[in-house]
Amino acid sequence: MIIKTLKARILRALKAAGPDGAADSPTKPAAHQYHGGGDALSDDAPFFDAREPDTPPTKSHRRRRPSSAEPLDAWELVDAQDDQDGGGRASPAPAPPEPDPLLGFPARCPPGGESVVVLYTTTLRGVRRTFEDCNVLRALLENLGAPFQERDVSMDRGLRDQLWSLAGEKGAVPPRLFVRGRDVGGAAQVLALHEEGRLAPLLPLSCAAGAGGGEETEKKRRCGACGGLRFVVCGECDGSRKVFDGGRCRGCNENGLVMCPLCL
Repeated sequence: MIIKTLKARILRALKAAGPDGAADSPTKPAAHQYHGGGDALSDDAPFFDAREPDTPPTKSHRRRRPSSAEPLDAWELVDAQDDQDGGGRASPAPAPPEPDPLLGFPARCPPGGESVVVLYTTTLRGVRRTFEDCNVLRALLENLGAPFQERDVSMDRGLRDQLWSLAGEKGAVPPRLFVRGRDVGGAAQVLALHEEGRLAPLLPLSCAAGAGGGEETEKKRRCGACGGLRFVVCGECDGSRKVFDGGRCRGCNENGLVMCPLCL
């Protein structure tokens, strides 16, 4: 009711302030004075327009849209590509195994020497040079800590025949070294390999023995049955080479000895 009264007073004031002849006919307000057309002054039109002018927001009022994509590290891209390729970079191919150094030596296997070291020696001092060479190779193998079988040809004629058969010549003299069925050679060849550092890789060295094992190593290697001689007296003939029936013992050699069963 109050708003309608105010509207009526304003209309009367506008008609009184208009030019002559304006009172007889109502005058429409100018377009630049009133916004809303013919309904702006009607009783049904709202008196106050609560809407604010639509002005474009300034730069200060603009909100920066947060960026959803964050910069990725180059290494993250590489790792992701590796995962897609199959779980990382390809591992290098394994190196081929090195060939056995024993393959360069002739294959000559003594009886029972397929996987052991066999050294043919002599304890007979008939020839000084031969006796000394046998002692040198025996001491060398003991100092290196390599387990070996010593076969003394002076104690058994059958061992001498084995050496001749393996060497391919009658009259071959010890020492002679055989490693896992391969003929490594005599004293000169073995010492040359040791000076060049090629002998140790050929031998199955023992972890307990070190360089220069000395007397302690010799005590450990000495057999309690034969005392390190590798031969014992025959148990059938007691070394006489004769049996009760008057025949000769066939279990021992010409000296009435047999190989020590603990050293084999």
